[in-house]
Amino acid sequence: MTGSWRPLTRAEMEALVTQQLGDCTPDQRAAFAAQRVPFHTVPLHRLGDVEPVWVVAHLAEGWLYYEDVEEGFEVAVPCADGALPEGGCNQLELTHVLHRLGYVG
Repeated sequence: MTGSWRPLTRAEMEALVTQQLGDCTPDQRAAFAAQRVPFHTVPLHRLGDVEPVWVVAHLAEGWLYYEDVEEGFEVAVPCADGALPEGGCNQLELTHVLHRLGYVG
């Protein structure tokens, strides 16, 4: 691999969400809009370390976040320390994670 990994900026995260919302159904877009939060980073436990991820929505099932190392969306409930638990590394697009959560429409 050439080059080195760097975390997404807020502007890059906003652009990614805007692009992926285009692939969502109208019901998914409405559900996301109703639960969207100002994008902010929170810690995520990963392989014994703690790294930042972007939270984009607070859903009933947990916080919807983008894991830019694995390049996918996940949902998790924060741990007692406020960090998110290590995720499944599913590399889901926004439409796929919303579909899994029942936002099909």
